Amino acid sequence: MRRSVASLPEYAQERQVTVQVGRLGGFDLRPSRLFFWLGRDRDRRQRIVSYGRPPKVLRTPRRRAYVHLGGIEISYLGSPVVTVPLSLSRSVRHLWRRRAARRQRRAMRR
Repeated sequence: MRRSVASLPEYAQERQVTVQVGRLGGFDLRPSRLFFWLGRDRDRRQRIVSYGRPPKVLRTPRRRAYVHLGGIEISYLGSPVVTVPLSLSRSVRHLWRRRAARRQRRAMRR
């Protein structure tokens, strides 16, 4: 396992955890949305799932950190211990709201 930290802090960025699994693809988990892609070409094959909220940028500049585990490359901006649960809770809330809205529409049709 190799760890490294970028030399300059990044400004006006949302906290995020990015995972690239070799040539298979990867995902970028953020509190406001999820990006995922197949293959190494992220820019052309990327899909976005929005949680319906605008992104919030980090107040203090952070350095992007990198971890390499064999063919897996993980990078993060902000603490992954905070980012992952925050992102997962917002995605669950978003899915719950969508489900409730569908139920309400179905009830109105009857």
